[in-house]
This record gives sequence, C-alpha cells and structure tokens, in this order.
Amino acid sequence: MWGLSGVSAILGAIAGRKKLEHLQLSEAPNMPFLYWLAVMGAMLKPKWTASKKWPALKVSYTAPRKADPQRLAAFRKLAGWGAGAAGAPGQLPSLFLMAEGFKLVMSVLTLPAFPVSILGTVVNKKAKYSLLRGVGEGERLLYSARLVPSVRETFSGHAEFDIVLEAASADRGDVVWQAVLSLVLMNPKKSKGGHGGKKEAAEAESGPEAESLDVWTLPEDTGRRYAALDGDISPMHLYKATAMLMGFPSPVANVHLLGARTEASLAAKKGAAAVAAPFSLDVEFKKPTLLPNKLTLSAAPGGQGFSEAAAGAEGYRVRVEDKRGKPILVAAARKKAERV
Repeated sequence: MWGLSGVSAILGAIAGRKKLEHLQLSEAPNMPFLYWLAVMGAMLKPKWTASKKWPALKVSYTAPRKADPQRLAAFRKLAGWGAGAAGAPGQLPSLFLMAEGFKLVMSVLTLPAFPVSILGTVVNKKAKYSLLRGVGEGERLLYSARLVPSVRETFSGHAEFDIVLEAASADRGDVVWQAVLSLVLMNPKKSKGGHGGKKEAAEAESGPEAESLDVWTLPEDTGRRYAALDGDISPMHLYKATAMLMGFPSPVANVHLLGARTEASLAAKKGAAAVAAPFSLDVEFKKPTLLPNKLTLSAAPGGQGFSEAAAGAEGYRVRVEDKRGKPILVAAARKKAERV
C-alpha cells in the first residue's frame, strides 16, 4: 500500500487541480492504484501535445531500501543468472535495480501533472542502464525517478522524452546506478514508426559478424512472473485475453526483462568481468516479444552499434532475434558508465 501521505497528495492534487511536481513516498506505490490513475488519465488527459516543454516531475522514496533475498533469487532465476552467470560475488545485477525502481517510473507517468494519457500512446523505445560502481547485496539504496522536461521530435513526427531512474547509496551518498528510459509518445496524425533515421538503422546492422551466444526459451507466463517482481501489471504482459484487449495476439515480454537476460547471457558467455562495474547497456527495442517465444542472442566485439556506445575490445555489439529471425533488440555493452 501507499503511505497515507502519498495517497492524500495524489487525491488532493486531483481534487484541487493543483500541480504536484515532486511526490515523496514512504513506501512503494500500489500498482493497481497507479493503473487506475492511468485509466482516469485516458479519460481526462489528451492523447497528444505539440508542446516541447513538459513539467520537471519527480517521485522518490524517503527511506532507503535493501534487496530482499527472495526477490533477488527470483529475479536471478527469471533473468537466467545460473551457475555459469554467477556474476561478482555479493553484487547486485544492474538490471535488478531496474526492477526495484520501476514503480517510481510508473508513478511519474501517472502523476496528475503528467501532460498526456499513457494508455496505448506511450511506448518504451530505448534504455540505457549504467552501473556506476559495484553494489553490494546488503547496501541501502535511495531510489528516485524524474521526467526530463525537454522533448524531442522523432523523424516520423512523434515525440520522444526521457525518464531518469537513479539509485543512490544511503550511507555513502553517491549515485551507484542510473537508467535513462527514452519513451515515445505516438502522434495519432502520423504513421507508426521508430525514432531513428535510416543512418541509425544502418549503423545497427554494421560491424563485424556476430557470434551466436545464447538461446532463451520464454514461456507464456514470463510476463506474469516478471510483473510479480517489478510491478508492471499492464494487461499486455499477463494473459492472452488481456493482451488481446491491448491489440496483441498473446502476452508480451517486458522490455526490461530482455535487458536483464542480455546482461546475464554476457556474464555467462563472456565472464563476470564483462558486466562488472563500471558497465553500461545501451538498448534499442525493435519490436514486441510475443510469448511464448525462443530468442537467440548474438554478439560481436567492438559494439559501434546504433549508439556507438561500446568501443574497441572492451565492448560488444549485441543483437536478439525471435524464432522467426526478426530483430527484437540491438544493444551496445561497454565497460564504461557515466551518469547523465
């Protein structure tokens, strides 16, 4: 449940039509309540805005949080952190912090001051996960998420914006991990499309020939199992019937789980040092992953990739394809991480 202060702040902002730009929570938000807010937003908010200046919204926890051992074990199992991908002893995987902080991202998107409806109009196209230093399993972390107010127009006329999720050490005061999520607000007057140009797409396909590294078998319940961890109970992730309500023929895998599987596969096949801090994974999501599915991960040294994020022998250019050979994601992994 939400702390009483969070609930009263949200309901007070709705009732009084006040701007609530920084919400501080004493405990994790209740996800059904957030999805209720999303439904209300679909009825009360516009589906599109031409404005390129959005409010600087922020949601944060007031108390530090430690990794729950059972949640961590469940995450490692689902993400593929088996014996061959043990990682650094006593250290948290980078993408586990994404699962821990996702509820704050959803909180930002459903604040009354967020300018548009998110149901069926906002999709996650890119993510950059940066592990700035090793994080011990017992560290106390303070999480926060903020909306970057500047908005970019995509090549196809949609709007791209960023949400920055951070984890900071409560004891040492330093930011230890960051995710920059680039989301696209679909313009209903424009054709569907991504947010990069032909040059960007060509860069994603260029580079040395990739080596097949891993095969993931994702059963139909993958979305439900990951939702139990990060709280993303969007209907498209849960069951065939609920996914069909969102326009998908079957459940869709969560994009951040795909990032987690990529991190674990690199650790298993290239060694724990490949994903040890400092480490960043720069991902572009190409198409939804319908469940069940079998995905193949391939990687090549260098990683010039779509973002030129991984340079030289210290990085990898990664590609994940579905069972039909269609690209699911492209990524660049590198042994370098910088805070935005």
